Amino acid sequence: MSDTSSHHGESHVGNREERKKKRQLSSILLVLVAVMFGSSMDCIARFLQQGGQSIHPFQIIVARMGVTCVMSCLAMWFSKVEDFPLGKPGVRKWLLLRAFSGYAGLYCLYFSIHYLPLAEATVIRFLVPLATAILCSKAFNRPFTNGELGAGLVAIAGIVLIAHPTAIFGEVHDIVRPPLTSAGEIDEVTPKMHLISVLVSIIGVGCAAVAYTTIKVIGEDTHALISVNYFAFMATVTSTFALLVVPGIGFTMPQGQRQWILLVLMGVFGFLLQLLLTMGMQREKGSKSTSMLYVQVIFALALDWGIWSVIPGAWSMVGGSIVLISTIWSAMQKSEDAGGDPDKNGDVDDEETALLGAITEGGEVGVKNTQRNDS
Repeated sequence: MSDTSSHHGESHVGNREERKKKRQLSSILLVLVAVMFGSSMDCIARFLQQGGQSIHPFQIIVARMGVTCVMSCLAMWFSKVEDFPLGKPGVRKWLLLRAFSGYAGLYCLYFSIHYLPLAEATVIRFLVPLATAILCSKAFNRPFTNGELGAGLVAIAGIVLIAHPTAIFGEVHDIVRPPLTSAGEIDEVTPKMHLISVLVSIIGVGCAAVAYTTIKVIGEDTHALISVNYFAFMATVTSTFALLVVPGIGFTMPQGQRQWILLVLMGVFGFLLQLLLTMGMQREKGSKSTSMLYVQVIFALALDWGIWSVIPGAWSMVGGSIVLISTIWSAMQKSEDAGGDPDKNGDVDDEETALLGAITEGGEVGVKNTQRNDS
C-alpha cells in the first residue's frame, strides 16, 4: 500500500515538473517571437525613413500607435475595464506623465534609427533598466548598489565607444558595407550626424526611464491597458498635430503598395509584440524568458546585414558588447537578489514593464509602500 502511494506521489511530482518545463519552453518561445516582431518594427521604421520618398517619424508613430490605441480601447470596452478610459482621478497626472515621457522616448528611438544601424540603437536601449534603477532608487528610497553603479559606469564607457566622437577618436569610417546591388537604399550618415543620433538615443533612454518609473508609481490599482492607452493616444494625437502644424513636415502619401503594407504592419506588429510578450512573461516569471530579450541584438544584426548589408564598425561592436555585458550582469545580480523564486516577481502588466527585465524588480516594494503611505 505504501509502495503504491509512494509511486503515485512520485508520478504527481514528475507530472508537475513536466508541466513546469512545458510552461517555461512555451514562455521562452512566446518571448522570442515577440522580440522578432519588435526587431521587425524597428527595421520597418528604419526602412521607411530611407531614400528620397522617406516618411517622417511622426507619421510612423501615428501608424504604429494608432492601431494600438484602437485595439486597447476595444479590449477595455469588451472586457468592461474599471475606470475606462481615464483611470482613477488620483493617478491621472501620473498617467499623463507616463504617456508624455513614453512618447518622447519613442520619438527619440525612431529618429535615431534613421541614422544608426539597428544593432547600435538596440544596444543603447539596454541602458533603460539601469537608468530606471537610478530613478527608482531616488523615487522609492531603494538602495542603488555599488554593483549597479559600476555596471552603469562601464555601460557609459561602452556608449562613448559607440559614439566615438571625432574630438576624441578622430575621423572614423569603419561601418562595414560591401557594395552589394541587392542591398536596400540607405542614406549617407556623417560622423556628426552619427554622434547626434547617439545623443538623441540617450535622451530617449532617459525619457523611457521616466515612463517606466511612473508606471511603478501608478502601481497595480490601475489596469495596464489604461496606461498603454494613454501612451498610444498621446503619441497618435501629438504626432498628428505636429504633422499638420509644423512647417516642412506634413503627411507623406505612401509610395505604392509596399509602403502602405509596411505602415499597417507597424501597427499589427506592435499589438502582437505586446500580446505575446505579456503572455510569455506571465507563463514564466523567472529570468529565463526575460533573458530572451537580449536576442534582439542578434535579430538587429541579421536585419542590418540582410537588408542594408551593414555591420557596425569595430568601435561600435566593442562598445555594444560592453553595454550588453554590463546590463546582463546587472540583471543577473538582481535575479540573484530576488532569491531565484519566480513567484516573487509580480505579474507583468504590459509590453514595457516586461522589457525592463529583472533589473528593476527591487523597486516594487518601494512603490507599494509609497502608495500605502499616500493613502
